[in-house]
Amino acid sequence: MKKNIQKSFYGILISGLMISSAQAKESDISEMKNLDLCVNYSTLKSEEEKKAYFDELNKRGQLSYQDLDRLPTKTVASSSTICGMYMSLGKPIAEQSRQIRPMTFKAVHVYPDKYYVSQSGMIVSSYERKEGEMPPKLIAEKPAVEPPPVLYKHAK
Repeated sequence: MKKNIQKSFYGILISGLMISSAQAKESDISEMKNLDLCVNYSTLKSEEEKKAYFDELNKRGQLSYQDLDRLPTKTVASSSTICGMYMSLGKPIAEQSRQIRPMTFKAVHVYPDKYYVSQSGMIVSSYERKEGEMPPKLIAEKPAVEPPPVLYKHAK
């Protein structure tokens, strides 16, 4: 009788420790920043950990429905989110961004085979990375335009 109680006690103690460690992992994930979750997802090996990260990011609204389809194939295309790109491909070799309007940012993400251009958190285009070709420009050059007709009247 005493041995059964002792075994039960140890069983309860071990299961309590396992539950508390699982809760600690979940609380660690829930306290992480979005970007860290996205980047770390690509390095995870365990399907259990991947599911926990995926569920947390999906709960936070960081993934588009296109990301949900493309994650298993590890592909990135227009309308993917930056988070989906990081989850699929990992951290880029280099990135450069620029504010083009208030609250609107444009960035070029460099990967070994492609350049991805994002604007306000969404991938808008991708380019093959070829030797001798420069990455896409962040600043669009202004076209030459004629002055308004009002200036012609006063110039004569």
